[in-house]
Order: sequence, then structure tokens, then C-alpha cells
Amino acid sequence: MKKKIIIISGAILIVALIVIISLYVANEPTREWIDTYILRKNVIEEDLPTIALENENANVYAYDNHIVVLQENNLVIYNSSGKEETTINVSITTPIFADSGNYLLVADKNGQNVYLIYNTSLQWQKTMEGNISAITVNENGAVGVVITGTTYKSVIVMYGITGDEEFKTYLSSTIAADVAISENSDYLSFAEIDTSGTIISSAVKTVSVEKAKNSPSEAIIYEYKPEENSLIVNIQYDNQEIICQYDNTVYKMNEGNAQKLIDIDDKTTFMDINLHNYICRIVETSSGILSSQYEAKIMNPDNQKENSYLLNSVPKSLYCNNDIIAINMGNQIEFINHNAWLIKSFVSSQSFKDVVLGKSVAGIIYRDRIEIINL
Repeated sequence: MKKKIIIISGAILIVALIVIISLYVANEPTREWIDTYILRKNVIEEDLPTIALENENANVYAYDNHIVVLQENNLVIYNSSGKEETTINVSITTPIFADSGNYLLVADKNGQNVYLIYNTSLQWQKTMEGNISAITVNENGAVGVVITGTTYKSVIVMYGITGDEEFKTYLSSTIAADVAISENSDYLSFAEIDTSGTIISSAVKTVSVEKAKNSPSEAIIYEYKPEENSLIVNIQYDNQEIICQYDNTVYKMNEGNAQKLIDIDDKTTFMDINLHNYICRIVETSSGILSSQYEAKIMNPDNQKENSYLLNSVPKSLYCNNDIIAINMGNQIEFINHNAWLIKSFVSSQSFKDVVLGKSVAGIIYRDRIEIINL
């Protein structure tokens, strides 16, 4: 009899869990109630770890589970609890950052210095012959740097994990606006802009790293050109495919073939392709006389399926990193994942300046401090 009661109780528990999970997935009001009162996803400002800022003009960045503060040529790395882990001396006036996995790449915009950091340790540093305009790093530590201010319009340099030069590509009449390296480091792609004609044109070109080392004249193996009057904004690798954001469209490119994924119209308020294997955009879905409704749409480029997250107020900015999406709505930030499920909800009692987002940590930047949210 006792065994029968245990079996029946177990069966009831399983059915109840299935019902709760089904409601959580399918019913938005139920999911919101569970997130708030059971999973406690609302973040309380007073409980957050904090990093004090002595200079309100300090440059702040996030990567992996670290917060970085750069001021007066000192790059200070903090952990997710706000504890200082290390300080690296750099020579940088205007920093630009790139990160992937455990790697952080920081360079001096329009300057010469670049630094590669793994976790909290400096791996290598270099001084370029020219002015740095764009950088990238992949999760294996391969680095790409775009240089201007030489006899060429642009020079693209790729470095291996140890800082050894892999190859250079020279552009005599066009500008490299952005650069990305495939996850296996076999390919480097760059966004090329031609301003020599009456109409500005752009293209994406892919370099075979192996051919660039051995047969430089045959190194460019693919070229993609968008529709007329489209300008490149950003390129990223999604596995071995390229996701390319133009000013009016988003394309997926692979082995010489290009597929349009999204048309960017006046209903699109924000767009970001920096998610891992996903694309996020915020669109105005309906508009009344006195109000508008907004929705975050997260697309899988492989099958074009979208997940949606309805916003309860007007979005001010969008941040994406790895599998985390942060939507700033004034004094409130919603953190969601690619399934459009809420991770954390944060409401600030004060106005903040900006948000930085890493793989598993976010920094809310105020005039005098950074508040850390672990995701």
C-alpha cells in the first residue's frame, strides 16, 4: 500500500511539473509570475557588488566574467564579485575593444598599440606601423588588425595566438571597414568600402589563411556584393558562415553564396548581430495615437525561426554578447537569452550612463561606480 501511494504521489508530481513547465513556456503571464515570485529574477540594486570609479570618464568594458576599467594607461581587471584581479600597464589614448571566449583584445584607435589578454594575463603586445582602425579576435586567440595611414588605403594583418604574423593583405584603393576571423582560424573576412566613384560601394571578401601564406595572389577565395545603395555596418562569423549587417539588410554568406535574412525598415529601432549563432533586433510592432508597442525578435540564421519577447516600455538601447541580450528601457534593463526567456530584470533608482555586457556578467555604469550583475 505504501509503495502504491509513493508511485501515485510521484506520478502526480511529474504531471504537475509538466503542467507548470508547459505553462511557463507557452503562457507569458504565467512565466512572468513564476520569474518574479518563484525564480526571483528581479535584481535588487542594494545587493549588487560595486566597483568605485575615481574618474567618471574612465573607459569600461566587459568580457567573459570580468569587468575592465581603463584609465590613465592602467587596465584594471575585476572579477564578477568586484574584486581587483590584476592591473596591466598600457599606452592607449582612445581604446577600442574586441572579445571572444576568454580573450580580450584592446587597441589604441588611430594609434599604434594593441594588446591581447587571456583571462587576466597579457599574452602579447605590439606596436603597428600605421594607425589602427579596426580589430577582431576569435575564441582561439587569432587576431585581425586593420591599419590605415600608410602608403596603402588599408593593411589587414592577422596574428596567431602567440603573436606571430600569419599574413598581410594590402588594399591600395579601398578601405577595410571591419574584419572577422572564422572560429577555426582558417578564414579571415573583411568589409571593403570603395569611395573612389560617384557612388560609394561595398563588398565582403574572404581570405584563405593557408593561401595567404603560400600563394598571396590567390588568397581571396570569395567575394560578396550587396544590393545597390547598401553599406556595410558590421560582419561576424557564425560557425563558418558570415553574418553581414548592412544599413538596410542582413545577409548570411557561405562559400560564395549570399542569402538575405532581414530587411531593416523604419520599424526596426535596434539591430545587433553580435549574439553567438543568433541575430537580435527590436521592432515597433504596433502604434496607436498615444503609444507604441515594441518587441525583441531573436532569429536563428540557419532556419530563420524567430523567438519574441514583448517589451513593456520604450527601448533606449540594445546590447548583445554570446547568448545574452540586454535591453535598456530607461531605468530598467531586461536580460534575456536567445530563447526569449528572461534571465534577470534590473530596475535602478538612479539614472545610469551605460551598460557593458560580457558572457556571464553585466556592468551598470554610473558617474561614480559600476554595479555588477551576475548572469
